[in-house]
Parts: sequence; C-alpha cells; structure tokens
Amino acid sequence: MTKIGKLQEHFHELMEKTGDKSGYSINVSNFAKVVSYDSTHHTADVQPQVDDEGGRDEVGIIIGCPVLMNCYAFDGGKSMKNGATVFIVFNDRDLDNFDGGKYTKASDRTHSVNDAVVVGVYEG
Repeated sequence: MTKIGKLQEHFHELMEKTGDKSGYSINVSNFAKVVSYDSTHHTADVQPQVDDEGGRDEVGIIIGCPVLMNCYAFDGGKSMKNGATVFIVFNDRDLDNFDGGKYTKASDRTHSVNDAVVVGVYEG
C-alpha cells in the first residue's frame, strides 16, 4: 500500500471512531416521565425514559424544563401532571438566561440535557 493509501486508511478509521463517540454527545429528543410539575411557572422536572445495558444513555432527573403551552392549554391542564409521559427536545444553545424573549446565551453549551424543553404530552 502506498503512503497516501495508508494515510487515507488511518483518516477513515479516525473518522469512524470520532463519529461513533460524537453521536452520544449530541442530544436531540427523548421521552421522559414528569417527576414534578409547576403549573404556575410551567416548568417540569423530568426523568428521561431510555434505558440501556451499557449506561451510555442514562440521565438523571432534568430540573426546571420549560413546558410549552400546547402541553397544558387545550385540556385545562389535565394531561400535564406528575407521572405523565412527555416528549422533550434539547435546545441548540443553553437556556440559562432564557425568560421568554430574546436572550444572551451564558455559555457555548450545545444540545445539552440541561437545556430540555417539554414539547408534548404522550397519551398512550
């Protein structure tokens, strides 16, 4: 094999290993169970429901997630309650300074479980 061929092979191996690891550092969405719900401030503490033997996806309780209006406004809040199964997404940027309008990000954190938003209630 030529020198360039070897370099290409090593580069390919490196990219495969990097891709395998980076997939676990980008959080997108998940189902979760509501541990507690503050109906005054529309925030919830949630426990993601994914379970795996290796523990790569294990996450503790996520505190103070904003809850979007569609989760509580259309049925008088009956669906959004402790024990409900909800769908959460992880914001592209940190939500530390978010209060409902334009905001300045507090860090360069991206797709973190700390920045979960409840977007729907699962009625299964």
